Amino acid sequence: MKLINPWENIKIKKIGNKEVIQNFDDDIHLLYVLVGELSVESEGSYLTLQKDDFFILHKSKSYTCHTGDSKVFQLSLQYFYSEEDESDPYSYYFTGDSVKNTHSSDMQVTYLLNQLVELYIFKEQKRISEIFEVYFNLINTLEKKYFVKVQLESDRSIKQKVEEVKFYIDNNFDKEIRLSDLAGKLFVSEQYLSKLFSNEIGLSLSEYLIRKRLEKVRKDLFETEKSVTNIAFSAGFSNINSFNRLFKKYQGLTPSEYRRESKKGIEIQSSPFAIPNEELTDLQKYFVEEEEGNSADKLKIDVSESEDFDYDKYLINLGYAGDLLHTSFSQQIRYTQEQNAFRYGRIWGLFNNVLFEQVGDEFDFTKVDEILQTVLDAGMIPFLELGFKGKLIHETHTKIIKKEPFELKTNRMDGILLRFTTFLNHCIDKYGDEEVSKWIIEIWKPNAFVLKNTDQEQLSLIEMNDGQVDISQYPHYIRYFSQISESIKRIVPEIQVGGCGLSLDIERGDMRNFLRKWKQEKVKPDFISIGIYPIDEIKHGYVVEKRANPISHDEDYMLNKIKDIRTLLDELDLGTKLYVTEFNVTILNREIVNDTAFKGAYILKNILSILSYCDLIGYWQLSDLTVTSFDTAKKEIFGGAGILSKNGVPKIGYYAFKFLKKLGPKRIFASENLIVTRKEKQYQLLCYHYSHLNATYYYDTIGGFHKNNAYAIFDNEQPIDWTIELNGFEAAGKYRITKYSIGKNNGNFLEEVNAISQIDHFDKEMIQYLKQKCVPKIEIQTQIISDDKLVLEIHLSPYDICLFDIQKVSD
Repeated sequence: MKLINPWENIKIKKIGNKEVIQNFDDDIHLLYVLVGELSVESEGSYLTLQKDDFFILHKSKSYTCHTGDSKVFQLSLQYFYSEEDESDPYSYYFTGDSVKNTHSSDMQVTYLLNQLVELYIFKEQKRISEIFEVYFNLINTLEKKYFVKVQLESDRSIKQKVEEVKFYIDNNFDKEIRLSDLAGKLFVSEQYLSKLFSNEIGLSLSEYLIRKRLEKVRKDLFETEKSVTNIAFSAGFSNINSFNRLFKKYQGLTPSEYRRESKKGIEIQSSPFAIPNEELTDLQKYFVEEEEGNSADKLKIDVSESEDFDYDKYLINLGYAGDLLHTSFSQQIRYTQEQNAFRYGRIWGLFNNVLFEQVGDEFDFTKVDEILQTVLDAGMIPFLELGFKGKLIHETHTKIIKKEPFELKTNRMDGILLRFTTFLNHCIDKYGDEEVSKWIIEIWKPNAFVLKNTDQEQLSLIEMNDGQVDISQYPHYIRYFSQISESIKRIVPEIQVGGCGLSLDIERGDMRNFLRKWKQEKVKPDFISIGIYPIDEIKHGYVVEKRANPISHDEDYMLNKIKDIRTLLDELDLGTKLYVTEFNVTILNREIVNDTAFKGAYILKNILSILSYCDLIGYWQLSDLTVTSFDTAKKEIFGGAGILSKNGVPKIGYYAFKFLKKLGPKRIFASENLIVTRKEKQYQLLCYHYSHLNATYYYDTIGGFHKNNAYAIFDNEQPIDWTIELNGFEAAGKYRITKYSIGKNNGNFLEEVNAISQIDHFDKEMIQYLKQKCVPKIEIQTQIISDDKLVLEIHLSPYDICLFDIQKVSD
């Protein structure tokens, strides 16, 4: 089969010292440092790149490259983005670098850029299909990780508004831009926007737009032989006569005269991207030497350099408060906390009148005390969600297998405040002010969609002094929250009170307006709490040909959502913490995905990617025991979302958190599926092999997957083999390396159950046997470090998670 020339889609050019780069097309342009150092100057700011660093160039922006003798390349990737929806308010662009705005995928981009340069240097010896494979892998990675959207917003500061307008013009100058449209998007008058822009930039908006268009015209006149008319239209000018007048006004020459004068004495290169033969030979020699000393799967990490790493942010959803009254469940909680994996234990439903009974003005604290003591005895800090939420067990998003409704004693605001104040005064008397001050209280905003599905819409209706309000509506919730928070803070001033359990998959619409309104209130939340379940469709009608309850195909769904809301909070300057109080791959508790080895890598991938964006991360949920019903009486495997089975057998998710807890407070290195940390003189290396759901899952309309064919719904990834060289150790000598590994072929719950029997209803003896089998494999070896180097050979099959603990021992 004959393929087109890939180098028509990929342009690679070696950058000279003090070379100026300015690109006006919509392709993706990157700078990549193969050897040496690069300083990039633009608009008075500098960015320094070292070997294997990269930087994505922005459209129409001018960059001066100070390279010295370094080997630096510009890679230009042909790219087409189709804006199918003209009403889409966003502008899309690529951005990122491996220095200032680091990302977990930086190592992957660096590797692919290095491959592309090498393929170009040896292009006569390489297969076309091999080149296209790298090209499309790079495009795919950039689209998923470095493709962002920007929308002109009305609630920005003056400086932000002007910067956004400037950025919008820089990226869209070649399209029709009207001042009235820009002003409309920002909800300001044309005159006001024009004045703001002129004051900040020093040019009027129309003047800036003309100059930006003329920059592209001059570049095309000098570098191409396109007709003047085509050049003018491609730069955004719609009338050739007015263009000619403007060009002569600014340049003092006609376009044709400028082209002729600018090219005088210039030797036109037949191939401007060609590398001289002598330099090409040097580059080929470099890659050959690199190939002999390294492989694509070899990684060198200097352990002497590190940064602070705040990793103790883990919360576990214990469940509905009433479940903690069961002895078997409280035993599972204590078992989980033997490793102190979780700092907080979250419960809800504590104010249900069934648990916190009230007769007149008298309260019975018997059950409440037992529930709280169970959390405290496990060494966890209580995280109390004190909204009107009962217990639901989902088979699908709209089918509920079992529910325990919340019983509200009174819907009068004064009665609700009495419950809060009485509860807190009792807790201080019993546990002390110092202890209670550590607790966290979350006030849930009832979700109208959830209440409707559970036939409890009346729970959102509260009787205030001036009448009935619906606290599922944002303005009424804010008022409700303020009164509760003030009452709590009068009793325990240091306690954290926040809300409101926003579900990012079904409450996206008015979030910005809601948070902006909340910022204006006197009483603000100490934290914003959110829940994330990667659901593509939930409220609206489903596509018949596809699965009715799909998990998003976007494997970075959670990261993208967190980045969006973190950006929103920063822009609004709300000054509050961000807590992810609930996350999982699905809210369902009858989904076989929950019992596969996939969940270990899923937890590690998502937690490690969002740690820097939030202040607390809560997994949903601890145990399958809390989601059992009539349909699970004779099953140990039924797709429950817990990290423990209903009889307390640990699943791979349990060990994912156990591994996370072993990390140190100093981060040495982090990439997409690998992190290295340090705790004093002890080193930890945690890695995983993530594989996402495939098309089979999305087009399975009848849910025909079970414990024997569960892995058919995942991508068929190849194993990962690494050689990792750690250097920079403080002392030579003997080091002990303890390896903990668990995965599909080693210790995972689902496979160990299948190995015993196709019937998974087990007696006490078999449950004890499974607890002993569902553990990581442990291997111990020693290495003598005499040349400041320790080498690890790592093999990861899909879904494997692996922890290495390295420490110096006596000889």
